[in-house]
Formats: sequence, structure tokens, C-alpha cells
Amino acid sequence: MKIVDIIKYEGDNDTFVWKHPAEDFNTMSQLIVHESQEAILFRNGEALDLFGPGRYTLQTQNIPLLRRLVNIPTGGQTPFHCEVYFINKTMPLNMKWGTTSQVHVLDPKFNILLHAGASGGMGVQIDDSRKFLTKIVGTTSSFSKDALIDYFREMIITRVKTNLHSIMSRVSFVTVNSHLDDMSKAMHENIAEDIKAFGVKLINFLISTIQLAESDYAKIQVSLAEASSVGIAAAAEKGRMETLGYSWADQEMAEILKTFAGNEGSQGNVGGMMAQMPIAFAFGQMLKDNALPIMSDTFGGGAAKEAPVGFCSGCGRKLDHDAKFCPGCGKPLANKNACTRCKRELKEDENFCPSCGTKKEG
Repeated sequence: MKIVDIIKYEGDNDTFVWKHPAEDFNTMSQLIVHESQEAILFRNGEALDLFGPGRYTLQTQNIPLLRRLVNIPTGGQTPFHCEVYFINKTMPLNMKWGTTSQVHVLDPKFNILLHAGASGGMGVQIDDSRKFLTKIVGTTSSFSKDALIDYFREMIITRVKTNLHSIMSRVSFVTVNSHLDDMSKAMHENIAEDIKAFGVKLINFLISTIQLAESDYAKIQVSLAEASSVGIAAAAEKGRMETLGYSWADQEMAEILKTFAGNEGSQGNVGGMMAQMPIAFAFGQMLKDNALPIMSDTFGGGAAKEAPVGFCSGCGRKLDHDAKFCPGCGKPLANKNACTRCKRELKEDENFCPSCGTKKEG
């Protein structure tokens, strides 16, 4: 049997754990642990002494826990049986992950069912070598970063899909990419707590891409086109109304007439409807000439239009400045105390209008 006297590992950074193939050593063997490594001695599956970076001569004083289980003489090169594991504590930053299945979620903006998945990268570091070996590695001779991803894959996928469903139920896919940073931070906190129990420290966790099924991209394009066409149609209708001289008041008057025509009993009662026409037109004109100037002044739309002269109290028709009788119903409108030019109310002793200078009649 060959007795090994140099114990070391010089491998790549993709290997997290490597077990030295020999199991029989001399008490004066040299254990060499490189930077970013740790070494643990095992006996009968039990983790004993842990060594950090440095060069060690395996003597009684260097392996106190092993000394309790094996009768190691204090002098000479007496062989003993033990297993040595090297743990790589570097921080790989290029570990990739991705969901193997998609989450089904209803887009809140377009109300369509989407099938979403995600992918990204993560970086981990072995934080507690003893815990990592005993809970994950066991008797495996080597353990790579791919093996670590495989070990935690289902846990990562479950966490990601739950978080993805929660976010995309509230945020549409067209804007969800602006939340990748917040989603990554939330996932980092959750997964870090999960893997800490296995002696693994999560350095970073990033969600870089959210993907949809190919058919879903077509659905999104159709929904965006429909939303865009609705907006264009609304703008075109607004422009058409402005070109024709329409306004909010005109629209309201049209709705009043439409409602009246649809009322039970109004169809076939043409005379009654015609009798109500002056009132409807007067109401529409009142909205146009009174409400709109007020709204214009209130919301900074410019100076208000000139207020109307007035309306006939009999039929509601709009009156001209010089009207003496209502052209709609014939009601006399003359006022002997009103200025014939500007309609200002004159006092009994005023022979000339103080506003325009017109001589009082009569």
C-alpha cells in the first residue's frame, strides 16, 4: 500500500468540492491548502478537523479531533486512515438558471392569458464548509457548480414562478421589464434564506429576461394595435367635430333630442315633439353660450364668449338686441325704459343713455 505524504488539490474554479483519492496518510504528511480553499478531514463519515489556507504537517497537535478516534503516535511516520475533502470557496459569477416550465398569468392591461418564463444568473459561495459537506455532498467524490444548480433548481424555479405570477398579475408584460431590478432583489432575499441552511451564501441573483410563448407575442401585438386604433379613432372624431363647429353643448343637445325621440309615446306624437323643440334648442344653446364660456375661463381656455342677450320667457327662443316681439311666440318684449341701442335700463329722469349716448324715445 502506497502511503501518501503530500495532500493538495489544484483544480479549476468550477469544482466546489473535491475528495482526495487516497485515504491512507503518514502522520508527518504535508497538507497544502491554497487560497480560497478549505480542507476537512473525515473519519467514518464524521467531519473532524477543518484547515484554512496554509501548509500543515499532520501531527497530533494539528489534528486533535482525529487523535481522539485514532491512536496516532507522537513520533515517526506512522500511517493512519482518513478522508480529505477540499472545498473551493471562490465566488463564481457566471452561474445561469432558467425556468423549465412557464407560469400562466392574465395580463391586467389587455386581459389576455400569457405563458411566461424567466432566466438569469446567480453567484454563490460556500459559507460553511462543514455544513455544506454534511448536508449536500455526503460521500460524493466531487461536486461542481452545475451539480449545485441541479440541487437547488426546483427550489429556484418554484420561487421564481411564484414571484413572476404575483408581479405580472399586477403589471402588464409591456412594462414588466422596468421592474426586473425590484424582482431580482425580492428573489435574492427569498432564495438566500433558503440556501443558507445548506452552508451556501447567495452573493447575487439577477432576473435578466422574461420570455413569453411565441403565440403570446402575437396576442400582445394585436392588443397594442387595437389600443392604438381606438386612440387614433377618438382623436379623429375630436378633429372632425371641431372642423364642423361641434362642441360639447351641441353633443348634449343631440343626446336630449335622441332620448326624447326614444321615449315611449313620443313616436307618433309629432306635434308634441315639435312643441318641445324650442325648449330643447334653447337648452342646447344655453349650454353652448353659458356653460362653455365658464368652463373656458375656469380651465384657462381663453376669454369667455359674449354672453347672449336673453331668451323669451314664453318659448325660450334666443332674442336679438333690437327685438320688440319674440319671433317664436309673438310675446311683446318692448321696454320703454330700455335704451333702444344698448338695452341698458334707463331711469325716469334720464333722457340720454349714459352708456352709449342714444336719446331716449318717447
